[in-house]
Amino acid sequence: MDNTSVSPERTTRAGDLYDLVPCGLVSIDAELRVVHINRTLIGWLGLDERAFKEGRPTQATDFLSLVGLTDAHSRALLGSYLAMLSRGGLGAPLELDIPGPNDQVFRAEIGTHPVLDASGHFLCASAVVLDATARSEAEHQVARLRRELEQRVTRRTNQLVAANKDIDVFSHSVSHDLRAPLRHISSFVALAQERLGPNGDSQLLQYQASIAKASKRMGLMIEGLLEYARMGRVSLARQQVPLSPLVHGVVRHLQAEHPARSIEWVIDDDLPQVRGDAILLAEVLRNLLDNAVNFTRAKAEARIEVGQWTDSTGERVVFVRDNGVGFDLEHAPNLFALFQRQHHSMDYEGIGTGLALAQRIVERHGGRIWCEAASSAGCTFAISLPAQVIDPESEFGRLQA
Repeated sequence: MDNTSVSPERTTRAGDLYDLVPCGLVSIDAELRVVHINRTLIGWLGLDERAFKEGRPTQATDFLSLVGLTDAHSRALLGSYLAMLSRGGLGAPLELDIPGPNDQVFRAEIGTHPVLDASGHFLCASAVVLDATARSEAEHQVARLRRELEQRVTRRTNQLVAANKDIDVFSHSVSHDLRAPLRHISSFVALAQERLGPNGDSQLLQYQASIAKASKRMGLMIEGLLEYARMGRVSLARQQVPLSPLVHGVVRHLQAEHPARSIEWVIDDDLPQVRGDAILLAEVLRNLLDNAVNFTRAKAEARIEVGQWTDSTGERVVFVRDNGVGFDLEHAPNLFALFQRQHHSMDYEGIGTGLALAQRIVERHGGRIWCEAASSAGCTFAISLPAQVIDPESEFGRLQA
């Protein structure tokens, strides 16, 4: 027979440990009466500790009454939960807002497990109660911030929709209201020239020719403005775009448009693939190469090169370089501005929209474009675009995986 006894000191220490653990502990019998409850939970519930002796409450032994739930829904939820446990069932952790001292409410996370005897009969339900108030407040704060963010996004979206609507109204006004007077100007200038005939007043004919040229230029500027506005809203049909075939296609079109020009074309056939809209990227290349053709017009031996380099970060940069007239780097900040030109229109044709459109398209693709140049020494336009993204459904993508 074992005569070993547990010393009162050890028992006290075990009781203190039960009372002072940083979580609530409670045991509930089949009649939902509290069998044991620790001091931590007593304090959270704001109960009178003197009403309990050796962990046994002498009043309010019904756990539902003990927690003091005033909300009917919460009482019903906890009641059904405890009833299920009293039958030996298992339930997921339950969260409830429980009234505490000083009219404060704490969020209780209750995890329970049935305690069975050797025969498998239900003895009591043992519950661990955690104070989830701080987490609940943080969740409410996150939910509030999310609502505020959603409201802000909605406001910004509405503002964007309104701005796009204004742009549509503006574009429609430009397209119809400004074009009509220009058509009238051109028509009446043509009628006046026909009326005067080729032998009319030479100075008057010169005036009319200047009016006709200016109205034509204004018409082109209107078209450029509309195209610039459209580029900001057009959706991108993104796909993998190999740049070398795209460059060759643009060059063939330019050669057909300028059959009398003798140009040395140097094209890297190993240009990278990029992720983007092939039609819009072709528009970028056409604008840059058309600029190069235009500004090498005075060169007896024109040379246009399309190649690539790798910068210090390992990014591959595509460039278009020519040996044309170049421009002064002091004017570089205005190079991509709409309708800004570095050379007189009498020397080189154009209205100053090509580079602005190219920049807008490149930025829509998440890339950047810049220029390096020196006066009378040609110039180099450089473009960096998002790198190739391997399609996981492609054969190569499956091999890589």
